[in-house]
Amino acid sequence: MERFRAAQPYSMVGGALLALAMSLHSPWGNIACWWGGLFAWQCLYFVFTSRLLRIAGAGQGVSLPHFRLFVLATILAAAWWGSAVWWLVPDNDPLYLIVVLLWLAGVASAYAAYLTGVKLLPVLVLGLMLLIVQTKLWGTGIPVLRLAGMSVLLFTAVLVTMTWPLHRYLRESYAVREENNRLLLDMTEQQHKLDEYNQQLEEQSRQLDEALARVEALVAHDPLTGVLSRRAVMTRADQLVAQAVAGQPFCLAMLDLDHFKSINDGFGHLAGDEVLRQTSRLVGGELRGNDSLGRYGGEEFMLLLEGMTQDAALLRLEHIRNLVQQHDWSALIGMRVVTVSIGLVAWKNGLDVPQLIKRADTLLYAAKRAGRNQVMTEAAAEAAARGHA
Repeated sequence: MERFRAAQPYSMVGGALLALAMSLHSPWGNIACWWGGLFAWQCLYFVFTSRLLRIAGAGQGVSLPHFRLFVLATILAAAWWGSAVWWLVPDNDPLYLIVVLLWLAGVASAYAAYLTGVKLLPVLVLGLMLLIVQTKLWGTGIPVLRLAGMSVLLFTAVLVTMTWPLHRYLRESYAVREENNRLLLDMTEQQHKLDEYNQQLEEQSRQLDEALARVEALVAHDPLTGVLSRRAVMTRADQLVAQAVAGQPFCLAMLDLDHFKSINDGFGHLAGDEVLRQTSRLVGGELRGNDSLGRYGGEEFMLLLEGMTQDAALLRLEHIRNLVQQHDWSALIGMRVVTVSIGLVAWKNGLDVPQLIKRADTLLYAAKRAGRNQVMTEAAAEAAARGHA
């Protein structure tokens, strides 16, 4: 249809040239009737095929009734072209009949080419055109025109024979193209579905990552105080030991609230929990960005001071101890004062995390035995032991 619509301007020009060529021989009335009918049909045919192509372009395809109308219009066009021998050569002049025959041979070749791929339609169109022409030629009784008619039949037979394999090839090509288009549509649809599944998987993966991050945050932090959990602070201590082997010192301190059981017993566990929370906030507020505070268990905390010598750490912990002691606890426990005892140890070559914790715990309990509310180092513990001795 697209080829036929594109050929309409050439068909109009061709018909006009044939009418002009015959104007010196044929009656003007005959020329006007034949060319007028051809021109009117070509205009209607152009509008009709344009409409069908718009319908096909919209994805609706061409219905069977519309295709039958296209076939009928094409057959009528061929019949009208064949009638040129009747309209334009009414006196059976052999020379002019042969001129019209040559013109119609070109038209037949064009129809054979344009209808390539449409099964049997070229044979039907050419057969109808030849039937009309042969009736005229054989009815004249002129031998040369009968020979011309036989020549036209031979030409048409050769034309159909030569183009028929092309018709079959094109029909197979159209079938393959339709199958490829169907497969392409299926692949496009499957790709869309795959893209949707991938988007869903990405969204689910993102939600899972967020959930895992929340779980990791919950696991890594103590739910009561918000500081690091025991597991997380132990992991951080292992990292600091590995860094210390490479030359980055650190200190580890164990901090324990004094007489915390009596706070729970005297003021209730809710008050004791709030004391733990506020203590964590007080200590955490004095930490640097690379320090770590974790709840080791109960009212005991582990404090990691990265890149700090023992003397510097001692000053920091004394400040923290005073800060806890001087804090206003009256809203929770009245006039009672909260104090902390701290055991401080600096990393030394060959010590691992359990050994550091054991030494810091020993110093912590030494601080409690020495009266609580103090920071105990190994040097201070040895001096206390010598003084006690």
